[in-house]
Amino acid sequence: MEFYKLDHEANITDLETFNYPNQKIGVIAHIEDELGNILLQQRGIKSHDENGLYEDVGGSLDNTDKNFKTAIIREMKEEMGEDAHVEISDSIGIYHVCKKDINWVFIIFYGKYIDGEIKIMEPEKCIGYNFFTYEEALNSNEVTESCKYLIRVLKKSS
Repeated sequence: MEFYKLDHEANITDLETFNYPNQKIGVIAHIEDELGNILLQQRGIKSHDENGLYEDVGGSLDNTDKNFKTAIIREMKEEMGEDAHVEISDSIGIYHVCKKDINWVFIIFYGKYIDGEIKIMEPEKCIGYNFFTYEEALNSNEVTESCKYLIRVLKKSS
């Protein structure tokens, strides 16, 4: 697992340095509420990996995405519905993690949960949402190790 902090909006050129076998590109939103609690989704039975565990909201790029920011906004709507109001930052970094022989390279965004109902839009991929304090997330056996890594790195870099 590696995190690379960016001082500019991520673009396709930033990804040219990553050449892993079986590589996929995705986006992640690290979402916190006004108290700093972290919103995580519990992965369902049709998730790629780590079923039943909690992770940040995100997913892979789609051919229709104009850029990385539109990709994370699309992913959030697909997973959380239209009623959840979350403000998304510009990209803040690139995160590499290998899961089940897939080298994921994720563009990372901060999200601030403002209000609105968070819905389960893809019940086979997500079975629920929960807000965790920083300590709860890091100490929970239900949060993936890769998510804990990202939470620690983001806390240090903020």
